[in-house]
Amino acid sequence: HFFAGHRLKTGSLELVSKVNYVYFRQLMNRGQRLRYGVDKSDFFFGLINKASYRYQFGSLTLEPRWKSEYLDQSRNLFDAQDQKTLTELFSGLVEMKLMHTTSLQTGIEYLLSTDFDGRERDFTALSGGFQFANQSGYMGYILKTLTGFVIERKEPRGQKSTTTDQSFITVYAGLE
Repeated sequence: HFFAGHRLKTGSLELVSKVNYVYFRQLMNRGQRLRYGVDKSDFFFGLINKASYRYQFGSLTLEPRWKSEYLDQSRNLFDAQDQKTLTELFSGLVEMKLMHTTSLQTGIEYLLSTDFDGRERDFTALSGGFQFANQSGYMGYILKTLTGFVIERKEPRGQKSTTTDQSFITVYAGLE
């Protein structure tokens, strides 16, 4: 197992890079491996790069962002197929403080997913949404509540596009 990560923050610019490699060697004999459907060895390799820059304009914060994620693995979480994909995400976030602990956030993102093992699994997606975010203390914990709405248009290669919408309420509790 190998993992390395680096984070550089200078002023309003933030850059993050992570690499992860895991090699699994099964100790089962051939008969046991066949019964469970596993190979003699499996691996996972992932590389993530992110960049963002925050602009402050009065009470508004603008943040363009980019994220690149490369995955190469001998089996994925849902089946025993190899997976080799590159996902590029371009997004922008606008945040406005409404009160001391409450803000309104809105954003848009464009996702481009390339599957190197099968072009039929390539897709693009365009999403937009808004949410209210509130952060407050309660009995020694920090509570973060998010409520909002997201709409997404996903276009798989060679197929008809679909549009979905989702509303949500999420509460996170933790120590700071």
